[in-house]
Amino acid sequence: MLNLIFMLDKTLLQQTIKYLNQVLGENAVHVSQSEAANQLPYFLQETYEVLPGRMLGHPITLACVKGHDPIAAQQIDQHTKKLGELLQTPVIVALPEIAPGERKQLITHGVAFVVPNTQLFAPQMGMILTERFRNLNRRVQEQASPATQALLIWFLNHYPTTDTWHPFEIAATLGYAGMTATRAIRELVHFKLFELEVKGRIKYLKLQMDRRQLWKMAKPYLRTPVAKTLWTFDSRVLEMPDIRWAGESALAKLSMLNDPQQKVVALTAEAAQKAKQAGIFFEPRKLADGIAVQVWRYLPTMQIKETTVDPLSLWLSLRDNPDDRIQMSLDDIEEQFKW
Repeated sequence: MLNLIFMLDKTLLQQTIKYLNQVLGENAVHVSQSEAANQLPYFLQETYEVLPGRMLGHPITLACVKGHDPIAAQQIDQHTKKLGELLQTPVIVALPEIAPGERKQLITHGVAFVVPNTQLFAPQMGMILTERFRNLNRRVQEQASPATQALLIWFLNHYPTTDTWHPFEIAATLGYAGMTATRAIRELVHFKLFELEVKGRIKYLKLQMDRRQLWKMAKPYLRTPVAKTLWTFDSRVLEMPDIRWAGESALAKLSMLNDPQQKVVALTAEAAQKAKQAGIFFEPRKLADGIAVQVWRYLPTMQIKETTVDPLSLWLSLRDNPDDRIQMSLDDIEEQFKW
């Protein structure tokens, strides 16, 4: 059987084979031309490049989408079922790219798919891998400082888009000095998220896009707010001031996701130190029946009246989680956010 890996990654097929062999192991996937594929209905041949093969020794059919015109998830579902019936193997659809909404629909329909360098979803074969989804263009070398990120998250949670923003007004509320606010302004302008507007000696930031576009543009520069996670059996930690539900516990309260077996909360490093002084003992390693305590880089209390961390910081803390249930819930959170 011919192994279709070429030196140049110019086609979706080549990119897909290379990606699968990178994540599953060298020579894990082989595909070849087949006479059976040449006998498929015309509409399937026009829509997909179909190649039977093997993945980790199991027979599969790889169906690479031709062209760049979007195909509805329901239609892809119908196509893969037809291909499976005709070729008598599990079918994996290869897509050049995928949007969160399309991804959610394919998963709901149970369609096995692969997006090179992004995700493999093939639950029928016990394979669900998510790599760099949502943040392919994240520039690790250029990340916003925790203070800058906190100010930006506060802006998105609280500030109307029509106003010119003066970060110094909120910096003190979040516990930052004026110099920190000055650096934050410099970073936000450098990342081209805001334009600088000077009135006298006062510096303002002016938004030149809508809030949702701002969030999209900012994502590559933002990091998880979680500096580290500790674990404890002591339930008194849940009574600490300014503690918030975080992680999957918060996600369950903000979406249809079930409550996790392990409770997850967030607090600042200062609050964690006070908890230790109060006699609460923390373990640096995971405890199966313990409470997960996230120590955040900035205040987890952006929304004063809520019991959970703010939804955007929650999204950042979970965006690299490989669980597709979590990723679909994060998609819902973005859709429901009041942009």
